[in-house]
Amino acid sequence: MTETFKKIPIFRPEVTDTGLPQELRISISELLKQGCFIRGRAVLDFENQLAQYLSTNNVIAVGNGTDALLAALMALELNKGDEVITPAFGYPAAAEMICLLGLTPVLVDVDWNTFNFDPVQLEEAISPKTKVILPLHLFGLPARMDDIMQIADKYQLTVIEDAAQSLGSDCVVDGKKRKSGTVASLGCTSFFPSKNLGAWGDGGAIFVNRDDPKLWNRLRSIVNHGQEKKYFHTMLGMNSRLDTVQAEVLCYYLSRFGDNCRRRVRIASRYTESFSQLESLELPLCAEVNSYVPNLYTVKVAKDRRDALQSFLNKKGIASQVYYPLPIHRQKAYAPFVRTPVKLTNSEQLPFCVLSLPCFPSMKEWEQEAVISAVKQFFRESHV
Repeated sequence: MTETFKKIPIFRPEVTDTGLPQELRISISELLKQGCFIRGRAVLDFENQLAQYLSTNNVIAVGNGTDALLAALMALELNKGDEVITPAFGYPAAAEMICLLGLTPVLVDVDWNTFNFDPVQLEEAISPKTKVILPLHLFGLPARMDDIMQIADKYQLTVIEDAAQSLGSDCVVDGKKRKSGTVASLGCTSFFPSKNLGAWGDGGAIFVNRDDPKLWNRLRSIVNHGQEKKYFHTMLGMNSRLDTVQAEVLCYYLSRFGDNCRRRVRIASRYTESFSQLESLELPLCAEVNSYVPNLYTVKVAKDRRDALQSFLNKKGIASQVYYPLPIHRQKAYAPFVRTPVKLTNSEQLPFCVLSLPCFPSMKEWEQEAVISAVKQFFRESHV
């Protein structure tokens, strides 16, 4: 098998290519000597470093991105039956947490071009029970936070940003750039290995984006079993914390984050340049959005050809992925709980035509060229 036809994954952690970096070898060895695996110094260091990078008030590291969403919703002291508006297309972690708390997910459609909230539909979906707007910044492209915040202010609603796929991207609000996840009162992210800033296991964080000690203290208590101080539990909480080892890993990769973001942008730009003449392929907006760090390079293909393209790539040893094959309101687990006050046309159609191609910082030049060559070959031969 030639190098070109080796398996090209949808994602590959950098460490699998480079081995354990010397800097991490030293810091993790020291950690092993100390034995401080829970709430070690590196966790606080990472929280502070990430807050500084984001130019936000506080960061609270937790066990994973889903816990971050759950804790953020719990901190708002909502009542059962209160409504949270979120997109119908995307990973359902937010909808899942909304349902677990006895709240009602209100689903609105996404824009065909950006995969994100349609602000027009957002306003139409608001009811007297609406308390929260929860946008997802899908595939790395931030939602239209300027419009979303204006609507939230108009109706006095809280906004929680799900920035699990968009860390490093910028939003422009009131003419100023803000990091994705830091525009609203609260932001959440994931450090799942394939995210823009990935750990070697699970991890997540909550961003408190305003000077609100009460909210910050409440979140700190919630993620620590509802303890105000050790063994004194003042509220219902949960147990969610970032392991010290993962904090060491994240501190290291945060120091290299800018370079890795630029690699993602370069790979996406190369795809866009190479595929620009393929009329059968609808490309993402990578080249049109400033400071957009793609987590996934997601194209749209006519639904009668999408599966054939994926199968063709697979035979070439190239992985691709359909994110996401079923909208949230069609999922058996959530369908009984959701409210769908508006038409979800795009959310219904996108699962049949989206396809994500490999796009990750450790991707080699020959790997990308193999993907580009295979995609072009498919469309060339399918026209014969």
